[in-house]
Order: sequence, then structure tokens, then C-alpha cells
Amino acid sequence: MPRHPQRLWEKLDKDDIIVLRAVEQLSPRYEFAPVEVIERKARLPPPRILRSLDKLNQLKLVRRNMGSIVGYSLTFYGLNVLAFDALYRRRVIDTLGDRIGVGKEGEVYIGLTPNGEKVIVKFHREGRSSFQRIRRLRSFVMNVDRKQWHRIAKMLGEREFKIMVVLEREGAMIPKPISWNRNAVVQQYIPGVELYRIKELDEETANQVLGDILRTIEIAYNKVGIVHGDLSEYNVLVSEDGRGYVIDWPQYVYKEEPNAMELLRRDIEYITSFFRRRFGVRIDPTAFFNKLAGAS
Repeated sequence: MPRHPQRLWEKLDKDDIIVLRAVEQLSPRYEFAPVEVIERKARLPPPRILRSLDKLNQLKLVRRNMGSIVGYSLTFYGLNVLAFDALYRRRVIDTLGDRIGVGKEGEVYIGLTPNGEKVIVKFHREGRSSFQRIRRLRSFVMNVDRKQWHRIAKMLGEREFKIMVVLEREGAMIPKPISWNRNAVVQQYIPGVELYRIKELDEETANQVLGDILRTIEIAYNKVGIVHGDLSEYNVLVSEDGRGYVIDWPQYVYKEEPNAMELLRRDIEYITSFFRRRFGVRIDPTAFFNKLAGAS
């Protein structure tokens, strides 16, 4: 069961954070970092390090391996806490509120900035359960070892934030990106509901929402040079004023990649088919695909 990053963070003291960072920094070299190596990295007296490691293990922020050499590895909970700690210290987030979404690829929370503004905080956790699917479809993880799941989660956090900056600048209908650290992406909070939850839309609103989605597909492809690659009713947000926002961008592909056209066709066919079935909106997916492919 996912655990709240801020509530875990509030249980930690300065030593605990230092030791947790040390375990993270050693992750690329060790599946389980030996205690003596953690001691050298953390530069704290051994009794304080052992106390923190025991505490972090109890909180499930690290995992202990009791073999011939005792070692520790970072968990997703630990990575989330480090990301929250950095965003809090940078005054991006003041409070992390309720979790509003959880799945195999991440956890989503409502947060508050120091100014009291609502934001969305998404913690990526891809890497273990979804590793093979990501590797099969996305070239950017081809050279990453499965054991380095934390590296994949961080890559996806950075990747999503940076492409959202470009998409927003080009006028795509997406939440405004605000900040990023490790596997966490902070973005604009848009009051609304996910498309899959909506059973009925009037004709005007349905056409507006689909138009927003298709324009975003077009901007992404022609102006930014990417394909979303996983577009469905689960990653479209319909705002209270009836606009469609495309979310969840970390697994995009560049239009030059071998599978880009297949993914573009799939995105268009899937979303137009959904609108036809549920809301009776009819758009020719082949004509729209040919329009984009012909313009490239």
C-alpha cells in the first residue's frame, strides 16, 4: 500500500536524511550498499548511522539485505521522501495533501505551495513492474539495467517535466509544468475529472474536448516532433469549463523513431474511437493521421 511521502518525511531528523541520501548516491554502484561504505559516504559517527539505518528500514525507506555482508538499498518510498524533501527546501511545495491517484506507474497527490496555491505532484515509480513494457517500446531505457529502477523513475520524471515545458510553450493543452526533482513532477492543478469517468457530454462540449486533444496531438507531432504514445481516456483531463487537457507524457517517442508512426496511428484511432462510442462524435482517424503524416 502506498505511503504518504510527507508523513514519512516528518518522522525523519537531519541524520536520517543524510543517511538516506548516502544510500541513494551509492545505488548506481551497489544493489545493496555495505554499511561501511555508507559510513564513509555519510560522514557521521557509526552509532548515529546505524541508528538511522535501522529507523529507515523500519519505515521501509530502505531495504536491508542480511547476507554475509549487511547492506541497504533505496525503496520507492525512500525516493519519494527525498524528492519531497528537495521540493520543500526549494519552497516549491509546502504541504502534500491527499493522494488522488495510484497505479503501477506512479502516485499522484494534491499539494499546496507556500503561497497556498493548489498543485499536482506526481511521483513516478516505473521501473520494476513495468520495466519490460517500457524497454520494449521506448529506446531511452535500452541501456539501463533492470536493477536500476530508481534511475528509470528519475529519468521519466525529468523527461516528462522537460517535454511539458516545450509543449506548453507551443500552445498544447496540458497542465502548466512548475518544477521537478528526482522522480517527482509538480504541475498546475486543473479542476476537472478524468475522461474515462465521464458517461455523458453534450455535443458541443464533446467536440470541444476532442478538438483540444487532436490539436495537442498535432502540436506535439508537428511543432515539438514527438508522439504521446499512450493516449487514452485515462490520460485526458476534462476541466470544469469543458476543455480537454492531455496528461502523462513521460513515455513519448520522437517522430523519427521506428515505432513512432505506429504509435501515432494508435493514439488517433483509440481516442477517436472512444469519442465515437461514448459520445457519438465522429472524426475520420485515417484522414487526420494522413494529414499529420503528410505534413511531416
